[in-house]
Amino acid sequence: MPKLSAGFRFLSSEVRGLQAAVYVLALFALFSSLLALVRDRLLASFFGAGVDLDVYYAAFRIPDLIFVTLGALVSVYILIPELANRDQENQKNYIDTVFIGFSIFAIVISSIAAALAPTLLRALFPEFVEAGLLPELVGLTRIMLLQPILLGLSNIFAAITQTRHRYALYAASPLAYNLGIIIGIVVLYPVIGLPGLAWGVVLGALLHAGIQIPAIMRDGFFKSIPHFSQPAALWRTVTISVPRALALSMNQITFIGLTALAGTLATGSIAVMTLANNLHSVPLSIIGASYSVAAFPTLALAFSNGRTSEFVEHIATAARHILFWSLPATALIIVLRAHIVRVVLGSGAFDWTDTRLTAAAFALLSISLVFQALILLLVRGYYAAGRTFVPLLLSSGIAALTIGTGFSLIRLFESPSVLLFAESLFRVEDIAGTDVLALAISYSAATCIGTILLVLHFNHRFKGFLNGIKRTMAEALVAAFSAGLGAYAVLWSLGPLAITPTLLSVFVRGFAAGVFGIIVASLVYSLLKNREYRETAGAVRSRLWREPVEEKKAVSIVASSEETPQL
Repeated sequence: MPKLSAGFRFLSSEVRGLQAAVYVLALFALFSSLLALVRDRLLASFFGAGVDLDVYYAAFRIPDLIFVTLGALVSVYILIPELANRDQENQKNYIDTVFIGFSIFAIVISSIAAALAPTLLRALFPEFVEAGLLPELVGLTRIMLLQPILLGLSNIFAAITQTRHRYALYAASPLAYNLGIIIGIVVLYPVIGLPGLAWGVVLGALLHAGIQIPAIMRDGFFKSIPHFSQPAALWRTVTISVPRALALSMNQITFIGLTALAGTLATGSIAVMTLANNLHSVPLSIIGASYSVAAFPTLALAFSNGRTSEFVEHIATAARHILFWSLPATALIIVLRAHIVRVVLGSGAFDWTDTRLTAAAFALLSISLVFQALILLLVRGYYAAGRTFVPLLLSSGIAALTIGTGFSLIRLFESPSVLLFAESLFRVEDIAGTDVLALAISYSAATCIGTILLVLHFNHRFKGFLNGIKRTMAEALVAAFSAGLGAYAVLWSLGPLAITPTLLSVFVRGFAAGVFGIIVASLVYSLLKNREYRETAGAVRSRLWREPVEEKKAVSIVASSEETPQL
């Protein structure tokens, strides 16, 4: 118990300084991603890319949409400024009011969704109805509808946690969430079957919120029964949050559409798309989310003070670092896609056919990695500037384009010649279910088009952005191509994998190729005298040799808590 208490004290300690907070967020994001990969490996091992995993992932769609929509109404982007403008007593009254208002609204919406679940799911997944799987799907969905209530409350707790600079505690919440799901897989599923997986999700959401409660109660919150004392403040919070809620819900609508389309394809298609997207989310959360989250307070401060040129420079700096990391990462993922998927997911029921199909979808989704990372950054730039219409319009357009393109490509893939060309291009000629790749193509294509339009609009609205990133973009493209070529050369020199490769052989080959690719990218950046490379190398040297580094004033870094935990 003393060790457990000491651990909570460490998580609850304040983190002061911008760089220290960024390091904490990035480190915990890495740990959370690794635990999420363990979770996915367990699911792949237990079920493979089969019907049970399809049903499980399909059951997330309605709860996730409700969480993203309702969670955005109590977004930390809105709650933190409200708390900052109040004294201690008024903070407690405000949080009490938000807590009561959100709880009532979330319970009512989730209850309505539970009642309508059979009708909604019958419309979304008619193939499951034909296969007699609707009762199972409805049961899992109804259990998971507890998740948006708990995660929404966790959003409220997170606002308090971050105003106290407890970034380690907040960043530990996704770890607790994935731990709950793993308990559901390992402990509950063997006892009660598929419902055990759903209850694991609910347990994860409970831990996500619960881990923050001891610290915020020590701050004086929720010491007594909450009182609904500031209805006007609650109404103002909700009205400000509506555009963000609509924008965020578009992403979930996109995945509902893609999941529904995947349900019309071969068994396992939903699992393939979800597992590929989860893998793709790892570099996106570590690179894109970390930089965009860390940049937000500085962007908001610069714009609110009328320093537009400084605002543009800050966002260009973050964009350059995103390009610096994301483009080489994309190249290495494309080359090493099968090795990554096999090492992370390849066990038990997840066979080599599942590996190849998931790897192809993973590579296709990763093409849009840098584009998605830039969207995360630029959207926060618009929010910092007080402009919510452009992100809403963008997310709506991407959602419509993704679903429309996915539907059209599925029909196009019904042509044997087109399907054969796509299979040959992605080296999946001899396996079934390859039409699921149409969905990965549609998602990446729509994201790339949407990002290009967003960048052009941002550059038109805030002059100088493109000029600030074009050199780094060119250098990163050269480094990415070189890294991919270097990694491929290592794989080629080692020869093809055996028919039934061992995990160790796959890992060693992939690791060797990846390390060589990173070395090549570093050399290219060094030869090109890349600015971000020099900055990164200098930061590493200062940390290793403990050179004194000037620490910036503490800034409240707002994490994207309204986004759905990685599923």
